[in-house]
Amino acid sequence: MDSVIVWMDSEKATVFKFSASGNDKSAIKNHYHDHHTHSPADGPKQMESFFHEIIEKLKDAHEILLTGPGLAKNHFKTHLETHHHQEVAKKIVGIETSDHPTDNQVLAFGKKFFRNFHLFSGT
Repeated sequence: MDSVIVWMDSEKATVFKFSASGNDKSAIKNHYHDHHTHSPADGPKQMESFFHEIIEKLKDAHEILLTGPGLAKNHFKTHLETHHHQEVAKKIVGIETSDHPTDNQVLAFGKKFFRNFHLFSGT
């Protein structure tokens, strides 16, 4: 079972998976920001597409930590809870605000978070 950290903002997400077989990293770009001719009405549809790309990377997750600088992580959690992805939403064990760390900083933060989570939750 994988422990997963999702660092995200409204433009991109990076999914880090920890498992017994090693670490894996996936980058996902929100293509909505690539188009300068989009209308505001396209926003929710494009965010939904972005969120679904992230969800695909979370299928094997045992536990998920969401992190990032703004509200995208909260919007993502709300999307999971309200768009028939409750099974994924139940795997979220934390939501933490962070700036724009390096990959190594995200990994270190995630390892520390999950270590403390397991210590205090008894899992």
